[in-house]
Amino acid sequence: MEKAEYEILRSKFLKVIARVPENIRNNDIVAVVEGSPYTWNTALIEVKNGTKKGDRILKILKEMEII
Repeated sequence: MEKAEYEILRSKFLKVIARVPENIRNNDIVAVVEGSPYTWNTALIEVKNGTKKGDRILKILKEMEII
């Protein structure tokens, strides 16, 4: 993913997660990457750290039209 596209998706993700209630952030799985489930909070960690898994999570959320 190109840097510009990544930054746009990252920005959209941060706006969406800000509106997700805390109890949902901790419990609901938002994506599965390489067989591992990610809640909103664990996805946030991956995205903020700029990992490859974070990149994949953003792509999944875009495909699901969440961001």
